[in-house]
Formats: sequence, C-alpha cells, structure tokens
Amino acid sequence: MFALIWNDPGIILFILLGILIVDNLWSIYLMLREILIVYRVNRVPELLRPYLSQDLFESMRALKLHKSWFFIVNTLWMVVICGCLELYFGFYAFVWELANMMAFAKWMTHEVVVSIIFACILNIYVAIKSVPGRLYEKYCIVSLVKRYPIKWYMQILSFLLDVLISFVVLVIMVVLFIYTVKFLDKYSFLGLYALAILLTVILIFLLPVFIDPFIGKRVDLQNQSLKAELQRLTRQVGFPMRQVYIIRVRDPNTGSNAFFYGSCCLKRIVIFDTLLYNRGQGNNTRLASEEMGKGLRDPQVIAVVAHELGHWKYGHFYKAIIMFKTHLLLTLFLFSLFFPHGPIYEAVGFESGLQPTIAGFLIVFGYVLTPYFTLSNVLMLAVTRQFEYQADKFAHTLGHAGNLRLALLKLYADNLSFPISDECYSIWHHTHPTMLQRLARLERLETNRY
Repeated sequence: MFALIWNDPGIILFILLGILIVDNLWSIYLMLREILIVYRVNRVPELLRPYLSQDLFESMRALKLHKSWFFIVNTLWMVVICGCLELYFGFYAFVWELANMMAFAKWMTHEVVVSIIFACILNIYVAIKSVPGRLYEKYCIVSLVKRYPIKWYMQILSFLLDVLISFVVLVIMVVLFIYTVKFLDKYSFLGLYALAILLTVILIFLLPVFIDPFIGKRVDLQNQSLKAELQRLTRQVGFPMRQVYIIRVRDPNTGSNAFFYGSCCLKRIVIFDTLLYNRGQGNNTRLASEEMGKGLRDPQVIAVVAHELGHWKYGHFYKAIIMFKTHLLLTLFLFSLFFPHGPIYEAVGFESGLQPTIAGFLIVFGYVLTPYFTLSNVLMLAVTRQFEYQADKFAHTLGHAGNLRLALLKLYADNLSFPISDECYSIWHHTHPTMLQRLARLERLETNRY
C-alpha cells in the first residue's frame, strides 16, 4: 500500500494538494478565532484603562481587523486557489521549460544559469500576483496609522537596493545549493548543513558591521541620567557598557525595540532611539508630530534593558542557535529523503527522469515538508515564549518588574499592537507571550515577593 502511494504521481499530487489546503485552512481558522476575539472586545480591558485611551484602542482594533481580513483573503487567493492551480496544471514544469527557452546562448544552457532564470521568473510572477495585496497594504491598511512620511526618492532607492540585494543573494544561494547537491549527492544534506553553520558564523561577525548602513547610525546617549543608570545596571550584572548601542534608525516608522544578540566579544544590546522618550532628544522641536510623546521614560528603558540582560544571562542566544541548528539538520535530512524521488517531480508536471535541482528544492521545502514545518514551528515558538518569561523574571529579580509592566503597556500603545489575542492563535504564531500573559506573570512575581 505504501509503495503504491509512494510511487504513484497522481496520488502524490493529491496528497500535496491536500497538505496545501489543510495547512492554510487551519491558518484561516486560527485567524477567524483571532478576529472573533477582536470583535468581542470593543472596550479597553480594565487592566489597561489607566494607560490606554478608548480612541487609541479603537485605532488598534481597526488596524488588527483590517490586517486579519486581508490575511484571510490573501491566503485564500494567493496560496490556496493559485497554489492548487499551479500544482495541478504543472506550473513549475512550465516555468522550467520557459527558462530553458530563454537560455538562448550555449553557455546559458548550464543547469546553474537555467536555475537562476527559473528563480527570477518565479520571483517576477509572485511580485505581479501580489500587486493587489501590496496596493491594499500600502494605501488602505497603512492609512489607518499615522506614520512619519518618507520622501519618494528614498522609497525608490530602498526598493532598488532591495531588488539588487535579493538578486545577489538569489544567485549565490542557487549556485551554492546546486553545486553542493551535485558534488555530494546523497550526502548533500551534510554539505548544506555545513554551509548553514558557516553562514551563521559569518552573520554573527558581520551583523555589527551591517547595523550602521542598513538599520541606522550608532549615536551617543545624550541623556546623562539614563546613561548613568545603564552603567549601574550593566555593572551590577557584569555586562560591558561599551556593548550597549544606541541606534538612530533611518526609518522613523521603525517600531520601538531593543534586543540582545551575539556572543563573547561580539555580544550586543541594541536600543533603537525610537524606544527612548521623544527619541532621546532633549530638544524635541526637530521631531515630527507623529513622534511626539512616543517612547519610554528612563525607568522603563532600564527595565527593558534588564529584560534583555536576562536573555544574555540565561544564554538564550546560544540555546536558540542550538535549537535552530538541530531543526535545520532534521529538515535537511528529511529533504534528502524526498529530494531524489522521481514521482514527486512527475506529480507536479515534470517529465519522467527530469529532476531539476532548484525545482526539487521548491517542491520539497514548499509543499512536501509543510506538516513537519508546522509542528516544529509550534514547538520552537513555545521555547521562545519561555525565554521571554525567563527574561522577565530576571528583570524582576533586579527590581524592575513594575517598570517593565509599564513599559510593555506603553510599547504596545506606541506600536499600535492589539493587546488581546486568542490563546490557540498565539500558540501557533507568537514568539512572545501576549501582553496580558506577561503582565499577569509579572504581577504574580511581584505578589510572591512580599
């Protein structure tokens, strides 16, 4: 029975269609649960009333509903309907034939070049297919939020830079992937795993270099009182103050944020200036009206940094890397089992014996391994939420639980993040516990202290 299913392209096609439909209908069901919660909660929860006005709550609610319904419509059209049609009618085989037809010169007939053309055609197709959704996001959803205007030429430059970087990364990844698979054959998953580890090490070393040109510019902290408090806090836990960076972000619409990353001498705590009250500027005459009053007061900033120090103290960066690398090794092993199986290619329209490497990559990772990705993602999200609870507890042990609660309330308000979420939806989607869950946990920690 299993051999019959495993070797029948027709059955495999309907299994892939089933996986695609069930996975996305489950996502839509979870989103409908989330929407139902938003419709039910039309008043500010009592816990949040001292910090959140009804008008602001209504704005958050409207934004959440628009985004949620957009997700459902976009998923049904872009993923379910178009995805099923693409699989059933052999779209990927058609694009591969088209890529071969565009390889007009002899040197372009090499699989690597044809694969790059294939990937470029797919990217253009996806970009065209997503135009209506992008327009709705840009001109309807974004219009619900007061945002700092970005000059038109900066938007064009940003777009061109994204296209250029995406193309360069695409070419590099295609070349590395194809040659690794060709040279190592059935042991290719080990080669790909080694490349992934090498890429991780390179990123750890290069991330500090790329923060300045791509995210913003490192600046000195003007608020001397806050600087002194940060020095006291870092000295208390043994973290070097020189590794705390204040970044003036280039895009003022960037959300208020602080994060820890790195290891050894490369560890950093990065604080976006949008996290600081009025972007940390004593003279607020240069601020746009949308930026006035946003950000955290000094004690709340200290509490957020204490939380990030918790990530460092508990080794969450190392644990996350180990977790991800274990997941990646298992993913690549499963990939090596499905990748060489010819009937999978025949199921999506390729002729018998034709198994393009890049097409196999897309089919296996995009469809075949979806059940594994879904379940592994739920497990990893559960771990990251525990990391957040541990970091909150560390801030509590340093005496900053109260200010961390105030900081969470202010950050959710500044970023227009709707504070209520369905528990089931949160389990499947959120890297962090919901705000109310974190507030309740901090309150329990405070209560147990006395």
